Amino acid sequence: MKKRLYILFALVAMVTTSCQREIETIHGFETDLAAIEAEAHGGEFRVSIRSEKEWTAVTDVPWIMVSPANGRGEVRCVVKIDSTLINDSRSTSIRFSSEGQALDILEVVQQGYAKMIEPSSDVVTIKASAPRTERNFEVEINTNVEFDIKADYGQDEEWLKVYDYSLTLDRGARPRKTVLSIDWKMNSVPEAREATLRLCTKSGEELSKICVRQAAAPLIEDSRAGDSLAIVTIYEKLNCWAESTISTTESMSHWEAIRLWEASDRTLPCKEAIGRVRDLDLSYFNTEDDLPVELKYLKYLETLSLYGNVNTMIKDIHICEELCDLEYLKALRIGAFGLVELPESFVKLGDTLETLDLNSNNFVEIPAILTQENFPQLRSLDLSSNRRHIIADLRSATSFDKGVGMHDKGERLRKLFMWENLEELLLSYNYLEGGIPEFEPGVDGVRAYSAEDVTERGDSINWAVERGLPYILPNMRRLMINLNYFTGNIPDWLLYHPRLLEWSPENLIYVQQEKGVDSNGRAVGFSNQPTSREYYFEKYPLLRDRFEFNDVIEE
Repeated sequence: MKKRLYILFALVAMVTTSCQREIETIHGFETDLAAIEAEAHGGEFRVSIRSEKEWTAVTDVPWIMVSPANGRGEVRCVVKIDSTLINDSRSTSIRFSSEGQALDILEVVQQGYAKMIEPSSDVVTIKASAPRTERNFEVEINTNVEFDIKADYGQDEEWLKVYDYSLTLDRGARPRKTVLSIDWKMNSVPEAREATLRLCTKSGEELSKICVRQAAAPLIEDSRAGDSLAIVTIYEKLNCWAESTISTTESMSHWEAIRLWEASDRTLPCKEAIGRVRDLDLSYFNTEDDLPVELKYLKYLETLSLYGNVNTMIKDIHICEELCDLEYLKALRIGAFGLVELPESFVKLGDTLETLDLNSNNFVEIPAILTQENFPQLRSLDLSSNRRHIIADLRSATSFDKGVGMHDKGERLRKLFMWENLEELLLSYNYLEGGIPEFEPGVDGVRAYSAEDVTERGDSINWAVERGLPYILPNMRRLMINLNYFTGNIPDWLLYHPRLLEWSPENLIYVQQEKGVDSNGRAVGFSNQPTSREYYFEKYPLLRDRFEFNDVIEE
């Protein structure tokens, strides 16, 4: 037992002696670093210290911490430097002292954050086309300044939409992350295109940029195969869900949605049109985009029908300019689609267009360009059911510019009624109000019925000639103005119109919006609405047998 204790004491003595010798070999105070240079984001730095005395490390700033902050002999310290919050550099020192005596100074310099706008990717590649829900991409931005985005499209029109970003710079110059959300339009040109988004400080200094590259659209040639490709592209862009109308596994001649020109067709434009698309009828879409520009490739199109968009009343869709270049188009139907206006170039269709159906869209007024002068060939015009919202009292529709529905107090409606060539005019279920326009022969080019009209139409209209009734809508076979907000008297030109009974007036003329109130607070409806047809037959007795229901049933 005594021997073991002796050995233990000997070992302790040896260790103590060794430590004393080690301390005794250190003279003064020294470190292995003369200075510390830190980046803006801070970090940890290791410092080896040798000192024969007890020492203490002191700094006057809160962004530096030394651990351990005191010691003796050989000590390995860690200097922790926080991330800076400023753009400029900053400096300080760590002072080492012993019993009030200065031993050494370690200088510390930290760089500031330079102004930065760093995108996660500086090149983005997208497809030529895709469904609306897929035409968006995001780019993460690391920045320490508010910034603007300046788009450069070269010779192209604008095809990107950059949404406002959200950024909170709550730590000075320390960078924060935000996300740019960007929508893109489809490319209809058979060439790739490129846009540059320049990221600039509010003072205009460009710090970075994002290059957006879009693939080229398919090349559509002026041929039957080109028509096929154009229709497939149109079908995809409109996001059609009536799958049976188009089938890329079958010949175009078997598609339900189209009819092709044949050599025997009476209205064949030219020999080159044989086998090309004559009629296109597509329905049931889910799109928020304007009409596809690929319609321009269907150069021999005679009839176009696009009907039935999902959630029509919340959409704002425009007709593409290219549609207006179809020089053989005779019948156009764009219904329940979400249209809000007609472009000025629409008048280019005036020389050929015979039927125009724009029902159930979002027009807020009768398009000003729809006049007989602009469309001399037009025979049928349907502007019915242009209501975005259902409102019984027009006093609550404070602004029709917001898209409540088609509204007019008679100015443009008057021009429609002066359209002599029209055979169909459908204006039902809009927000047309005021009185039915009055007309006077000799004013604004209006004439009265004449003896020549009697010769042409027969003796049944003699009274119209004798009375000098205004010659309004003389060729009209179908007129619908019901379910609007008209008030006041029905004018004589309408009440005694020679074709009135052809229009089923009890249902399609006289009946206005039930319990409706116009913008002046008046209950809608006519004050002189006929209760029978007897007044009419007194003036036109020859029409009684044609329109009066015969209760006598012969056995």
